[in-house]
Parts: sequence; structure tokens; C-alpha cells
Amino acid sequence: MSLKRTVCVLLGVAATLALVPSANAQFGQFYDSLPFGSYQHSYTDQILHEPFFHPFIEPGYFDHDLQFFAPAADIDAYGGPVMRTGWFGSYARMHLRVSRPDHLDSFDRMDRTWGNRWDVGYMIDDVNHDHGWLFSYMQVDGPSAWDKIYHDLNKVGRQSGVERIGRFNEDDEGRDPTPQTTPTWPPDVIEPPVDRNDVGPPNRQRYYDLGDSLNVGNLRSLELTKIFRMEPLNHGGLLEPLFGVRYIKFDSTDEDQTYLRYDEDGFVFLPPPFPPADPANADFVDYDEAEIEDYIRDRFQFTNHMIGGQVGFRWLKRLNRWNLSSEVRAFAFQNFQQTTRQIKIERTYYDGGGQGAIPEGVEYNRQETENFHTTETVVGTDIRAEAAFEVTRDISLNFGMQYLGFFTGIGRGRGLAMNSQDLNMVGGTFGVVVNR
Repeated sequence: MSLKRTVCVLLGVAATLALVPSANAQFGQFYDSLPFGSYQHSYTDQILHEPFFHPFIEPGYFDHDLQFFAPAADIDAYGGPVMRTGWFGSYARMHLRVSRPDHLDSFDRMDRTWGNRWDVGYMIDDVNHDHGWLFSYMQVDGPSAWDKIYHDLNKVGRQSGVERIGRFNEDDEGRDPTPQTTPTWPPDVIEPPVDRNDVGPPNRQRYYDLGDSLNVGNLRSLELTKIFRMEPLNHGGLLEPLFGVRYIKFDSTDEDQTYLRYDEDGFVFLPPPFPPADPANADFVDYDEAEIEDYIRDRFQFTNHMIGGQVGFRWLKRLNRWNLSSEVRAFAFQNFQQTTRQIKIERTYYDGGGQGAIPEGVEYNRQETENFHTTETVVGTDIRAEAAFEVTRDISLNFGMQYLGFFTGIGRGRGLAMNSQDLNMVGGTFGVVVNR
């Protein structure tokens, strides 16, 4: 091709590109119909730049008026459903009850814990139907339920834990926990605190706080969801179908703690079965000859990495200044599991038994006996129902309930054989919503 012809072609392409914006401008501008319109752009920009297949968006895509605290009366005159567009967000504080593992005798009970949920996203007013993206993060810190072992401390009050061999110090005469006597005054304070009689909190150096786990775990959830808004329903409600991907991590801990005493010949004063007998009903006089003690912690750790897809819908109806909504999600995950077992033994040697015994040495032994990986299939659902009251034009206070259920495929308990259990969380929520 000659140079002259090449130049002519390039000039023709440049002229065509220069005329495209002028031709597209004839389609006109589209504005939000609400009195608090959040943005405006051309039909061409919608077609070329709308993030339909990805969540990324230009920082200046929405031109919000930033009047978040405008009175709610600005939208009271609008008779139909409020078709909100632009950025939105919400925060919810969750108070949940979490089911226990299946292998426990008390598997039908639930334990309380707290959690948080953050939602951030945006909705675009498209020609055919509104659509947008939602990013959600959830954390549940707990539960942490333990079966504690107690003892009576001179009948003053019940304290968790068991007394160690050298708990009583004959030289500490300044503190008398018996209520029938008057403590010596001024008290003869023993320093450092580790040398005191250690009658209870805040001094706990001479006790082992023993307990067996009942329901210990935590959950983290990340989801990216595509949202569509359908035309208003006949009764004035809005329906928003959704689908997306979700990742959930659930950690579960199963731990047994044991305390044993031995004499110098290795005789066990608190024999199996585990856990040992309740020290509250034990005769500590029989243990005066013990010179060695063991604190044993046997811990199983299950980690569930779940990733997969979810589909569902959100229904919304506005009644005066109340927004009633419900969300239903059904999900299916591939669960990549890891289970580990760690045994920790802390052994303390004393120069004798009974009162005044002084520690001579401590041995620490930690071993990991199991480390396995496997996979499971998880199916479940996430159901929410909320009622939000419009305090200002864009800000609402909401409360409601949430149920998060995993019907199968969750690893919880002592060992790989318990890797397909259920997990249920249900409770109330309260928080704040912005422009949704």
C-alpha cells in the first residue's frame, strides 16, 4: 500500500471517530427520576463504560449531592417504590446462637456469641433494568463455650481450676481467706506475687484453670455478588435477583485439659478416665506425697476453607418511612479441610509434697501427632429479614434476624472422622443503612 493511500485511510478513521460523539449525543441524557438524583451520564457512556461484567467503576461515576442528612420528607411525597441508585452501604451488629458439634452429649444446645457484617456496593439505573454489585464481609468471633472444672476454696467461693502442689506458702500469713477470722493487719505482703498463697484472682500462678471445650470456633465470610433490580411488582414491592461467589473460613477447636499428680515413684494420684475427678469432691490430704504434676492439653484444630457460588434474591417493600426487606441465598461450596492434633505437656518437679513445696524444675513437651487434608461438599442457606426506619433521606436504622446454615460437610470435633457435620447460626441484628 502506498504512503498516500495509508494517509487517506488514517484520516478517514480519525474523522469517523471524531463524528461518533456528535452522533451519539442525539440520544440525549438520562437522569435519575428521584428528587435526590445521584448521577447523570449519556446512553453511550452506559453502553461503553458500565461495569456490567465486573465490579470496577470509575471514582467519579456517581455525582452524589452529599446531602446524607437531608430530611426524609424529601422522599415522602414520592408515591411509588424508591428506586435508589449510586453507592450504598450498611453495618449490622449480630447477636447469634451457634449449634454445638454432633459428637457431644449436649449437641442439641446452642451458645451465644457476637459478630459483625459490612455491606458495600452500588446500583446503576440502566435502560432495561437496574443492576449493580455488592461486596459483603462477615465475621463471627466465637463462640467460646467450655466445661470448666471447679473447686471450693475454703468455702469462700467457687473458683475455676485446680490447686497445684505448691499452692500454699507457709510464710504468707498476711492473707486469710476464711470469713470467720479477722485478717492480720497490716498484712504481711509477700513479693513477688508468685510466692503468695494465691487464694484467687488476680493471682492465678498456683492454679491450673482446667476445662474441656464444648463449642469453640470463629467464622469469616467474603462474597462478591451481582445484583439485578426488576420492575416494581403489582403491590409496590421490589425484587432483586442476585448471584455471585463466596468464600467462608470456619475454624473449630476441640480441646481436653487434664491435671495429674505423681509421687517420686511415678504413682498416679488422679488416674484415668479423663478428665480427672472433680477436685471439689476430692480429698487433697491424700495427695501430700505427690512431688510431680502434669498439665496436659490435647487439642484438635479443624480449619474449613469453603469456596463456591450462591444464588438468591432480595425483596423490598416501603411502607411510609419503613423499609421491609428479606434476603434468601442458597449456596454450594467445595470445602478444603485441614485437621491437626497437638498435645502439650507441662511437667513440674517439686522438692517434696504438701505445704511449702518449692518447684525444682519444669519440662515442656509439645508434639503434633496428626496433620491431614481432605475435601467435602457443603450446601446451605443464608436467610435475612430486616426492618429499616428512614431517619434522614439516605440514612436508616434497621433491626432484624439472620440464619446461616451449613447442612453438611463441616469439620468439627476430634479427628478426621468428624469432618461432615452441620453448623447453624441464628440470631438478631441491628445497625445502620445508607442509601439502600
